Amino acid sequence: MEKAIIETFNQILLISKDSLGMSEEKKSWNQENFDQLMKESHAELLSLRVELQKLLVRFGLRALKTYQAARNYPLRPNEIAHLVKYEIENAIHDVSEQDSKDEIIKQARIEWEKEHKVAQ
Repeated sequence: MEKAIIETFNQILLISKDSLGMSEEKKSWNQENFDQLMKESHAELLSLRVELQKLLVRFGLRALKTYQAARNYPLRPNEIAHLVKYEIENAIHDVSEQDSKDEIIKQARIEWEKEHKVAQ
């Protein structure tokens, strides 16, 4: 009985994969390719972190410009630090909201499907 259930499940899985355009292609394992991909992935991660840091600096600068516009005298260093910290925390909080995460996931899925021409 269990064997029949497993076979039926496997058939359903194969049918589902076929209907989604997924095939059971098995790639041969190549350690060198994997190692190279990991190196490239690490380099990409470092690059993305730099981009994110630059973007957060822009958030901070935007906040500083806004606050400076309302004053006749320059911002003090401790004010700058406080304002930038507050702005960064707010930006991180905003993208951590569930609606933002859902939108990011949706956009990532769309981009992935475009890049990999996934059937929908």
